[in-house]
Amino acid sequence: MARTNTRITGIFLLLASTFSHAEVVLEEMVITAEPATNNRQPLYGSTLGAALNHEPGVINQSFGPGVGRPVIRGQAGNRVRILQNSLGVNDLSSISPDHAVALEPLLAGKIELLQGPSTLRYASGQLGGVINVHDGRIPESLPAQPLEFTGQYRFDSTNLEHAGIARIDAGWGPLALHLDGVRRTSDDLRTGNGILDHTGGDSRSGSAGLSWIREQGFVGAAVNRLEHKYGVPTFDGANVDIDLKQTRYDLRGEWFDPFPGAGSLRLAYGHTDYRHVEIENGEPGTLWTRRSDESRVELTQRPWGMLTGSLGFQSRHSRLAAIGEEAIVPRTDTANYAGFIDETLTWRKFTFEGGMRVEWQTTNVEGQPLRHDLPVSGALSTTWHLDDHHRLSLAFTSTQRAPQAQELFSFGVHTATQSFEIGNPNLKMEQSHQLELSYHFKHNRVKADINLFHYWVNDYIFFAATGTTDPESGLPVFTAGQADAVFKGFEAQFTLPLLSIAGGDLDLTVFGDLTRGRLDRGGDVPRMPPLRYGLAFNYQREAGSLFLRLTRAEPQNHPGRREAPTPGYVRLNIGGQYDIALPRQARLTLFVQGSNLLDHTIRNATSFLRTIAPEAGRGIQAGIRIGI
Repeated sequence: MARTNTRITGIFLLLASTFSHAEVVLEEMVITAEPATNNRQPLYGSTLGAALNHEPGVINQSFGPGVGRPVIRGQAGNRVRILQNSLGVNDLSSISPDHAVALEPLLAGKIELLQGPSTLRYASGQLGGVINVHDGRIPESLPAQPLEFTGQYRFDSTNLEHAGIARIDAGWGPLALHLDGVRRTSDDLRTGNGILDHTGGDSRSGSAGLSWIREQGFVGAAVNRLEHKYGVPTFDGANVDIDLKQTRYDLRGEWFDPFPGAGSLRLAYGHTDYRHVEIENGEPGTLWTRRSDESRVELTQRPWGMLTGSLGFQSRHSRLAAIGEEAIVPRTDTANYAGFIDETLTWRKFTFEGGMRVEWQTTNVEGQPLRHDLPVSGALSTTWHLDDHHRLSLAFTSTQRAPQAQELFSFGVHTATQSFEIGNPNLKMEQSHQLELSYHFKHNRVKADINLFHYWVNDYIFFAATGTTDPESGLPVFTAGQADAVFKGFEAQFTLPLLSIAGGDLDLTVFGDLTRGRLDRGGDVPRMPPLRYGLAFNYQREAGSLFLRLTRAEPQNHPGRREAPTPGYVRLNIGGQYDIALPRQARLTLFVQGSNLLDHTIRNATSFLRTIAPEAGRGIQAGIRIGI
């Protein structure tokens, strides 16, 4: 930290909100994905990044419409871990930006965004945070009715996407059954600059889960199959598709009051068999595979005076392999074992939280010495509840991240990023120190949330342009290196009631977020999101809601060395939903959104394809949902 600039500068006190479904606090953001019962807007995006694109501090790292991984506070890849029901997705989306996240966000019931100390329960070195997608495939409670059905149809005019979703939950005695399925097809994307060729897709997903549920707890299992074929834009105009297939098996259980002093014991296990083939001009190319096993056990303690907490153990094993011309990463076996503890002390108007995580990771690569890493992380936070309406939080996290296989041992042509990548087996562990200050106010319809953050990162790992080209491919050479870096920024939101009219409430929200990343040796960290700000109106009544959202993104004139800047843009979205009560407690919901109504050519500063693949142009997303 001594080598970094310790002043927090460039913090703008903008106020923000986005009709999100979340109460934003320092530790955790919760986003509900179901649009039916509470008049909140549905998640319109068909990828995880697109679904969360309007959340404070989150932007979609698109690679065409078939790929969308969230970028949080300028961090992506190995610095944002994506979980499914508290276990890793364990796909290959962190290896390359053209690899899709292997989950279906249209099936999500709740999405958690964890930041600060709470991330240590699941991973270390996650500068951006941890995203936990809950889809209910393993029932944890019996349904309210013996049989519940939800069906949904969605249409998106920007790529002629048709999506159908069905979900069944049934209960019989102590048994609960869950079934779900999604089918989605799309054509080439229409942007503000024309049609983006060969970007259509075809996706299908299905799950079946069964649980045995008693008052003392539950135990259940589920299986899921995902098949996702999508086209990706290319710099040379080649027709490239990725044909992704994944099968996942999950076991999960919880035992309440297992012994004196313990509140609950949760266990989870997941096995993932992932593969995708990269197809160029109709010919199969490189085959990527990853087989993973992850297990987790967590014990929560009963309150002991003013103290509560949990502790647990987590293990992950994976085998990564690639066969073909673009097999730039050798076969790699990775084993990771971690222990973690989190304790919370409540005293008068203060809440103190402390956490620690220790990992032991081995990386076994063909032809290389066995590598051992021991990341150690810790965190402290305090929250001052000034009264029932005001809350002020301060958190400090120190965490380490071990280098991953592609950072250590990549060697070869990476067509997706149009580069020749060379890893560095001598990389050190990344060490980050994170300071976050958060203020939250809520009183009736008035809400305010402001998060300020400042990260000092020693030995930040990134691929940097060398200024040379590979003689055979002619592509620029990028090598993995390290430098100290500083990230700072804010997310802010403020909501004010304007008036009550026609049986409903009209609120005004203003919002903004910014992340700036600088290297200590000079220069900007590549592909940082620009300053975003705007305003929104939300009208809500019992039977439905309407919204208007206007967002301004400033030009990104700090794109990083040898990277292209992006112009600013204005995005206007208008939409709403209407609920209709049907007989026998059934409910019909209609929802619609007009997006990018000004038809601006939007170039995403976090995307590797920002110069050739703009975001979606003017379009309409609409759907119908029925729940029985």
